[in-house]
Amino acid sequence: MKIRNELVAILLVVAMFVVADLTGQAEIIFPEIAALALGAWVMEKSPWPGTDFHFWFSPSLAALTGILIVRYVTYAPFFMITAAFCLVVLQLKLSRSAVLPSISAAILPIITRSESWWYPLSVCVLTGLIALGRVAMNRRTPENDPAAGTFDRGKEKAWSLRERLHWGKLLAGVTLVTAVAVSFDFTFMVAPPLIVAFIELSKPGGVLRDKAGRAFTLLGLAAFSGVSWLYLMHTVFHLPIWIFACLSTPTVFLLYHALRLPFPPAVAIALLPAILPEDALLMYPVQVLAGSAGFLVLSKAFFGNGLFVPGRTNETSASEDAS
Repeated sequence: MKIRNELVAILLVVAMFVVADLTGQAEIIFPEIAALALGAWVMEKSPWPGTDFHFWFSPSLAALTGILIVRYVTYAPFFMITAAFCLVVLQLKLSRSAVLPSISAAILPIITRSESWWYPLSVCVLTGLIALGRVAMNRRTPENDPAAGTFDRGKEKAWSLRERLHWGKLLAGVTLVTAVAVSFDFTFMVAPPLIVAFIELSKPGGVLRDKAGRAFTLLGLAAFSGVSWLYLMHTVFHLPIWIFACLSTPTVFLLYHALRLPFPPAVAIALLPAILPEDALLMYPVQVLAGSAGFLVLSKAFFGNGLFVPGRTNETSASEDAS
């Protein structure tokens, strides 16, 4: 079942690249769709529990938010990235969604300087397919599961202060790394999947807390493999861009198995070079490693002794950790 779902996820990614190649619209490419497919279809327990509606609505609204910021907010990238982060976190909170790649969907057009309406349309269609796939695979989260975003209102008030502190620290981390990235013109230190990775690694009590080293290795290998496959297939042999997707996506999936760590942001990191300027590719893996290291250090510094995990009570966290 898992192998079949992996193949379906790869086919979805390749189909996205084929359509982008045939139409000549690179804005159709949304690298995070591979991460969403992995989390929604392949992993036994999705890192972003929620309803099928959330998997479609949250990234689609975030993508539209990102495009609107690029088209109508003429500020420096530092302010645009932090504004997009805050707006999408607010959207997730109000809609009670946990689909964190939505943050990536909003920041991506800022990083790539895209103003095309093709982008939010593509995200809308692709995430709609993700949601339909979840229905077909019967992987929906029960509506009475608190992890799906349906919170007890009494507990929600009790969590409010801790939750705000948690997201405030995350905002501080994103702001610090973004400031460094902009100052040194290392834009891809804040590649959108790295921000999602930072949030995932900062969940105290989460399974990734003890696997941060492997996550760092995986992100670096994914960036290097993505650039290598793109250069070899598209630049050297002048093959269609979807050939790159055919090779890059399974490579990261194999890395997941080799390192025993299914970490969705890594596959998005591997696909992102397809929509970057050619002169940025050489330094892309270096910038990804630098950003990963920065976010990892901040995660340890800000959340090393934290107890709050969004969507869970401390008692639940303690019992799960003990088990």
